[in-house]
Amino acid sequence: MKKAAVPLSLVLVWVGTNAPSLFGAKVVERIIARVNNEIVTQRMFEREKEKLRQQLAQDYSGPELEVQFRNQSKNLLRDLIDQSLMVQKAKDLDINVETDLVKRLDGIRKQNNLATIEDLQKEVEKQGMIWEDFKDQIRRNMLMQQVIEREVGRTIVVSREDAKKYYDAHKNEFQSPGGIHLAQILVSTEKRKPEEAEKRAKEALAELKAGQKWVDVVKKYSDDASANEGGDVGFFKNGTLAPALAKVVDKLEVGDNSDIIQTKYGYSIIKLLEKYNPGIPPFDQIEQRIEEMLYNQQMQPALRKYLVNLRKESYIFLAPGFLDTGAERPSDALVATKGQ
Repeated sequence: MKKAAVPLSLVLVWVGTNAPSLFGAKVVERIIARVNNEIVTQRMFEREKEKLRQQLAQDYSGPELEVQFRNQSKNLLRDLIDQSLMVQKAKDLDINVETDLVKRLDGIRKQNNLATIEDLQKEVEKQGMIWEDFKDQIRRNMLMQQVIEREVGRTIVVSREDAKKYYDAHKNEFQSPGGIHLAQILVSTEKRKPEEAEKRAKEALAELKAGQKWVDVVKKYSDDASANEGGDVGFFKNGTLAPALAKVVDKLEVGDNSDIIQTKYGYSIIKLLEKYNPGIPPFDQIEQRIEEMLYNQQMQPALRKYLVNLRKESYIFLAPGFLDTGAERPSDALVATKGQ
């Protein structure tokens, strides 16, 4: 499964909401949960609530915002306990992500057109955050991802036969007006001087023509947020691309990349990853997409079961008035017993 690196603009919002607020009501610093040798404080919990509200406010407002916030905030403490359990499990498994952390930070630096890691640190601190906290939050998420992949992902097997059965039973769901799946290298003229951007785009194209791997060239040259995803910018239905761009893409075979295309955002090189004709695509064309979908469907219940078992192996204390919605309920245990 692909793992997306988080651009600085997103990380600053995400981690920034965990930074102490300079305004507003004072939050009493008290322990509301203890998870083995880690604690969850009232302050941490309130920050998560504020982050959730900010995220929901992007899509909802008024009474609907309050309903969504009330429903989703029920699991906030569960999620904090989940995170603590997985980070501790990573230590038990001797998982070390320090090398990958350095690479991730350098990727964030490059995506934001910063010269050095020191410049990235200054940018983070300019947002009112502590540099070590910023790094630690990224480190913790990488540790959790490793635990999920090792402990849960390896238990999920989706065979080609499973994917084919799903395809045969749900063919009409894959009906498509036709479209294309693209990746791009974007050298931004908003982040760079025009002459520098043009020079970098030409260097990127030259490396591709010399046989360098697309993903390597993307990471080296692209200023787009998709750089750490191989430049993947998704699927586009037929007729939705700008005419000038569609004209270029129409001439490409799957796997080919274009020459340099100048746009209002900078200089782009486009790669055609997949092409779908109108109608129901053949199974071979969407097999990987179906396997990923079935994998993700199985992941959530498998992960919850794993976390319930982690709780059984751990010491978890909750302050009065707080509820861990991820803990096994008596009714859950009864159902499991009956199923044996």
